[in-house]
Amino acid sequence: MSDHRITMTMLGATGSGKTTYLLGMYATLSMGLRGYFMYATDPDTDLDLAEAWENLCADGSLPAPNNEKPIDYEFVLRHGVTSLVDFDCQDFRGGAATERGGDGAPADIPALTERLDRSDSIFLVLDGQHVGRWVADDTPAHLNPAADPMRIARFSRAISNLCDRRRQRGEPSPSIVVLVTKADLIGQISGLPTPEALEKTARNLSKLVKVIDSEGVTAMLCPVQLGSFGDPASVTVDPALVDPQNLHHPMIFALLHYLDEGIVRHGEERVRAVERQLDEQAQELDGLRSGGVIKNFLKRNEISRRDAEIAAVREQHGEAQARVNAARVRAEQLVEELRNMPIYRSGKLQIGG
Repeated sequence: MSDHRITMTMLGATGSGKTTYLLGMYATLSMGLRGYFMYATDPDTDLDLAEAWENLCADGSLPAPNNEKPIDYEFVLRHGVTSLVDFDCQDFRGGAATERGGDGAPADIPALTERLDRSDSIFLVLDGQHVGRWVADDTPAHLNPAADPMRIARFSRAISNLCDRRRQRGEPSPSIVVLVTKADLIGQISGLPTPEALEKTARNLSKLVKVIDSEGVTAMLCPVQLGSFGDPASVTVDPALVDPQNLHHPMIFALLHYLDEGIVRHGEERVRAVERQLDEQAQELDGLRSGGVIKNFLKRNEISRRDAEIAAVREQHGEAQARVNAARVRAEQLVEELRNMPIYRSGKLQIGG
């Protein structure tokens, strides 16, 4: 287990590929990739995921859609032997985010609403075939919510409301990964070469997911695929074509944002607050010591107590500074891992952080 914990929630319409992404991501990182490793804290979960991946690679069987009971995952991400972060994940069925709540509604609908409010990272999962059609239509700025199979308007509104609530609580906005599954279909359906189709998607993403234009929001576009399988309607695929791409990047980005916003920025604020406290205590102590030898002797217990308080605060300052420094070094390493990914900060597109 690590000292850090991220609550991650996936949003996506039915059939968008949330469960399949988690399966491929875990298979990729559990085997290790460029020094990064992931394991499930529950051995049964590890076996379930391993067996599902073996079925995919053996006979092309894709995982079945979720039912109304969310699936819990507890993952630990490591770099070498160092545990970086614990991921608390829940895989909800697509309808949990798009159906009406209220009396008699499935229990996963209010459960997802509650979970969103405490999420540090949101993965908005979009089906590459639908993104490809959007690119083919020349990336319109408005989609008819009633006809949009990705349900983007509903998800964007939920994410925007979450960002507003967190700002009101003085918390950073959650990181947002716009995770496009079946990325091989974007070029195929749009009629453009895949690199050109992806570049067009990145350049116009704020038309599709408007919340990434919000002040203080940091997001990343991540096209992923398990392989070039072609037909999006198929429930089985050719196992010879399994070739995972980019599946680890969303987890790396979630950790980078957590370190950069949650540890470094807030840690620096904490360090400055402790420094102000030390200055105030030093001034008070100087005042106590300014009364001469006799008065100092009479106030010796108070002076000793203040000395001990200052020593304790100095220790807190050193620990806070060390925590910030370690997080900054790790964040710089993660930025290198994402050097070619489209990242958006308050709506401005950057590449690699």
